[in-house]
Amino acid sequence: MITQNIVGQPSPGAPNALLNSRSGQLGDAIVSQLHGTYYETNYRGNAFMLSVSTAAAVTAYTGGAGGTPMLTIFNPLGSGKNAVITKVAVGNVVAASAAGTAAFGLYFGTTATITQATTTTPWNMATQLQSGSVVTGFRNIVISGSSAANNVIPIGSYYWATAAGAASVSPSIVEFDGSLIIPPGSFAALGGSAALTSATWIGSLQWEEVPV
Repeated sequence: MITQNIVGQPSPGAPNALLNSRSGQLGDAIVSQLHGTYYETNYRGNAFMLSVSTAAAVTAYTGGAGGTPMLTIFNPLGSGKNAVITKVAVGNVVAASAAGTAAFGLYFGTTATITQATTTTPWNMATQLQSGSVVTGFRNIVISGSSAANNVIPIGSYYWATAAGAASVSPSIVEFDGSLIIPPGSFAALGGSAALTSATWIGSLQWEEVPV
């Protein structure tokens, strides 16, 4: 049996016959991955990121309408693309100066619009330029006009007990691997549940934009 695939750069070209492909004992095809998981979509310019790279305090956010998340992406109606979440991360830079707990989560839901005029253009992961995305970004700013988020996926938690001089931080980077889609007319927001005294944070959202 001849297995064929399509090769070519940057657009598909002629079929290529793989005459010497190997099979396993159960007739399964044996393949190996040439590049990293996200290389192809990054290289084609379809992957984007929004981040807080300068550590900042967060405003308590639990998905309420018109709240102030750490990061928000809004995929407007008529964009023609799905924003497919790939990675979410958050990290503590300055510890809290008083005892407290905060949980970080990725909240998401539908909304007709976000009326906040101050926006941040997402970065293209291939060019490192702020261009090419259909999504509107917001960093540490109230998302005026948004609906309440319908759902949340926990990202990590932070606990600081000054009396014991101990801190506990759960894993704070999550691989979504395309399991969450933000379609046109929807938003996703990364937020912390409490604004702990003196604590500052960095964080990021990464996604792929796929035509629908």
